[in-house]
Amino acid sequence: MTVPRRLGPSPDLHDEVVALRGGHVLFRSVFEQQVGGAALALAGCPRVVLVCRDSWNFAVALLAALTAGAEVVLPANDLPTTLGGLDGRIVDDGFQADPTPWVQAPSLDGRVLFQTSGSTGAPKLVVRSLRQLMAEVAALEARLGEQAADGVTLSTVPHQHAFGLVFTVLWPLTAGRPFLAVRQELLWEDVLAALPAGGILVTSPAHLSRMGGLPSLSREQRPNLILSAGAELPENAATEAQRILGLAVTEIYGSTETGAVAVRRRDGGETPWHLLPEYTLNVDPQGIWHLVSEAASAPLGDRLEPVAQGGFRLLGRADRIVKIDGKRVSLNAVVNVVRQLPQVAAAAVVVLPGKSILGAVVVLSEAGRQGLERHGAFRLGRQLRAAMADRLENAGLPRRWRFVDTLPQGSMGKCTESDLLELFANAPRVPEVTAARTGDDGAVVLTMRIPETLYWFQGHFPGCPILPGVVQLDWVLHFARTQLGLDVPAAREFQVKYTAVVEPGHILDLELRHDAGKGRVVFTYRRGEGKISSGTIYL
Repeated sequence: MTVPRRLGPSPDLHDEVVALRGGHVLFRSVFEQQVGGAALALAGCPRVVLVCRDSWNFAVALLAALTAGAEVVLPANDLPTTLGGLDGRIVDDGFQADPTPWVQAPSLDGRVLFQTSGSTGAPKLVVRSLRQLMAEVAALEARLGEQAADGVTLSTVPHQHAFGLVFTVLWPLTAGRPFLAVRQELLWEDVLAALPAGGILVTSPAHLSRMGGLPSLSREQRPNLILSAGAELPENAATEAQRILGLAVTEIYGSTETGAVAVRRRDGGETPWHLLPEYTLNVDPQGIWHLVSEAASAPLGDRLEPVAQGGFRLLGRADRIVKIDGKRVSLNAVVNVVRQLPQVAAAAVVVLPGKSILGAVVVLSEAGRQGLERHGAFRLGRQLRAAMADRLENAGLPRRWRFVDTLPQGSMGKCTESDLLELFANAPRVPEVTAARTGDDGAVVLTMRIPETLYWFQGHFPGCPILPGVVQLDWVLHFARTQLGLDVPAAREFQVKYTAVVEPGHILDLELRHDAGKGRVVFTYRRGEGKISSGTIYL
């Protein structure tokens, strides 16, 4: 295989449009001058750590570094702790070089190193050569090129990762299709306003799941191709995206190690995956499937089930790498970071079903137990999460916490996923009553602790949980049944006044008095000397 013309100097293509930015056309002649200058500036540099956010700058620096003979490292993010652990010259959007003719094409043996989570929990660098990346691009063009036509590519995904690099930079460059030189931090309203008619939209399930309520595009505005990768697109999101964009989403299955492997069109039903042209799969005696292609020869991370017409279905992960909001997260890596916190003696992490978030189960150290006593479980969990923020991306930070004396162990002495999920399954819906007494006037006074894990705090409100007022009314009815012996199916009508909010960990007193003559229950919630709420419920 030789270097494709458009990935090397091509004087006869100088009038070709490479990219569009803010209404301006960026031509091939300018692109080559910038690549040539950057290659000269990077000469003799063995390794470049590339963190440009602008896709034009990224494409220039990528080809310049490869032309200069440098390895290109694409870190998972640009956090200081991530970049501090990598060797090489950091090139970002501020990198500048004098324009110079581009005279030498990059070698197909040039190496691109993707930083990704390894199965052991430690970040690793996955190496793929330019030759392999070009083989992947050729397979994509053979499978999807006709549908893509001459559309302009617009991306909402980072080009730092394998999907973004190939689909938003290398494929457009090689095929001669322009791309929009934009950053990826775009709202959907901005994306749809910028998307050219007949364009190619490269996006992800995390983005497509947030389109609800947008108006449908007209027939003239519709793209030629919508590409999604990173995780399975939920059925409701696929349906909504098709309604808005006027076209079924084409999903891409693959990984950093393999690149794109297979595609399917989400136009209803359980559609099987189909391999890219010239790709084959083999299964070893342990049931692990391996990709065999010019683009990569590597094991897949999923279990597969072959189906008719050469397709297959996915049966779930075969390792400890999970997808949270479309991003690869190593559960082992998260556990390692949690265990290094001074408040933690032991820990385990689990994906909470239906929520696409992580839950952490923690045995506290002495420092952790003191923190729990001072701050309560909710605030301690927030502190632990904040302490991890400079070492993990947001998708890898646990959002739910359980503090236990020992990690659960099954009959085989192992801490299983089902044991961990059980700790999160039964969030309490009523407070913990720590004392009860009856006054001289017949009123019952209950002292109660509001659990940090209370069900009603979930989503009310994210980052600032408070107890919903209607729940306070529900508790009055609950305790009227259990403490006053009243048969009260529901409140007929009520009057209530709220004067303060209830937060996780608060200690409250609830005073209940049954006024049988008037058919009502009178109540007051207090915290210390302060009143939280009071009112009357008519039975």
